[in-house]
Amino acid sequence: MKNLKYIPLGICLIAFLFSCTDKKIMNTNNSSSDNQPTENSFKTPEEAVNKGKNDLLMLLKNKTINLNIDVSALERSNPESYLISYDVSFERLISTQDSLIEKISTVSEKVLTPLVDNNSVVTVITTSNNNDNWILNEITNSKLSKDLTEIRGKFAGLTPQISLFEVPNINATIYEVKIDQRSLYFSDYNGNSLNEPISKSELLKTIRTDAMMFQRANGELLKKGPLVK
Repeated sequence: MKNLKYIPLGICLIAFLFSCTDKKIMNTNNSSSDNQPTENSFKTPEEAVNKGKNDLLMLLKNKTINLNIDVSALERSNPESYLISYDVSFERLISTQDSLIEKISTVSEKVLTPLVDNNSVVTVITTSNNNDNWILNEITNSKLSKDLTEIRGKFAGLTPQISLFEVPNINATIYEVKIDQRSLYFSDYNGNSLNEPISKSELLKTIRTDAMMFQRANGELLKKGPLVK
């Protein structure tokens, strides 16, 4: 996996304002050729997550940027178990009729750690592993935090295991919630609501249909790689 040279958070966030307001804030770095730790490289994922939280607190307290995050809630927040994220293969999605989304997906390199205060997801810290070092990639994702808070709210007092599947090009996210030895699926894709679980087969059918339409409209461009995350 490629590493990019670490960019100070302040500079990254200022540039971010001009490029994609209210999108993910990213921090990337480039390890040296001998794989020695760099400024954005940590020995454990816990260290990376803690650095991300502290960086975000600094930005909020200094009013560097308005992210609509409660500073007090962030200070009180604690990391919970990381979420498993899957990347759905766009090619396999449109070329097979497999009804199991797990079979057309691979585990993402991203590790998503929610910081939670009073069952509310204040932010999500994204890290990744590289040569036994941990890299801090993102310190906030407002959409993901909001979705997780809404889904978690339906299971108050319980500890569901949540995974997410990201479908490129059509920008769809599917949340799998495992609770009481069963799996429930949530998505706000195509006007669906996160208030109620939806049929996985029906959702996959809709996503596959839209993916095939996208393929027909953008086939040549897709040969160069995904057009939309």
